[in-house]
Amino acid sequence: MTITFLQPDGVELSATRFRQAQAAQYGGGANRPLGGRSGFRVDTASDVFTATSTTWTLKPCSAMIDPGALTHQGMYGWSSDANITGSIDAADATLTRYDRVWIRLNDSTAGDVSGAVSANVEYQAGTAGAGVPIALPNRCFLVADITVPPAGGGSPTVALNPARFASAGAPLPVASSTERDALTAYNGLQVLRKDQNGRVETYNGAAWAYVGQHWDFERGVSTDSNPGDIAGTTSLMSGTITNAPAGRYRVDFQTCLYSASLFRGFVRVTAGATSKETRFDWQSASNPLSPTAYMFYTHTGGNLTITGSYRVTAGQPIVTGAASGLTHVSAVYLGG
Repeated sequence: MTITFLQPDGVELSATRFRQAQAAQYGGGANRPLGGRSGFRVDTASDVFTATSTTWTLKPCSAMIDPGALTHQGMYGWSSDANITGSIDAADATLTRYDRVWIRLNDSTAGDVSGAVSANVEYQAGTAGAGVPIALPNRCFLVADITVPPAGGGSPTVALNPARFASAGAPLPVASSTERDALTAYNGLQVLRKDQNGRVETYNGAAWAYVGQHWDFERGVSTDSNPGDIAGTTSLMSGTITNAPAGRYRVDFQTCLYSASLFRGFVRVTAGATSKETRFDWQSASNPLSPTAYMFYTHTGGNLTITGSYRVTAGQPIVTGAASGLTHVSAVYLGG
């Protein structure tokens, strides 16, 4: 066991121990106790990597890289202050090819098996017609994928690696729910969804949630029906939010009623053990009614069931079926 702290005067520190001592500054989610999630600097431009039919170019940029060769290797800062270029293999006559460019980080001083100390940018042509890029080798950080069409099929296209490094406590930028779900999530981990206009989502220990998140459940009865009368409160439908995050919600219930004769009563929305009713008054057959009930509800966590019901005090109204889409319950998460 080695304990490292930064740093008393006059005490020399190896590079490995220096990286380890900075581990608390790395963002979580990578399941690497003294490492982190590799990524470009957060403001890296989308055109930092380009490709023509003959040449690829990586413009000046920086990244934090965890090569993952050893359990407690730590993360390495990497940067280039000038363009790095290389040749692209000639296109196949008839088949598309998927090439890759990566940074291969070798550090034999830390104990990997490379026998080298280097962090070079490398190009690898794929196999024409394979349909997928080649696998990323060990200790490599993907820079970009290059799709090379058959000869005469146009210019190559580039897909820059969307991974961005974030320090501890900062939301991790992700390009999709797939990238988010690949993280080792912990209670409180936040991601910034670049595919959702920068929406910040928080993991609550069981599920991802965000302020403004919306759930909607429609009534499953396919045809119009008269499910109840003045005998009491009749539940029309319900929906359950699995692992709903704790906090404030606005919950709503709406239905659509009509009848050949006049009717009146109340609609009710229930969340947990709390209910709120709204009264609807006499209506005629020529005027279908869409009464609503809503309330604000504080949830303590776990599954949340929302129920919509009505209580008729006069008449026997008919409820429209699922095809109308007018009978539903919904909830909006307002935050903790």
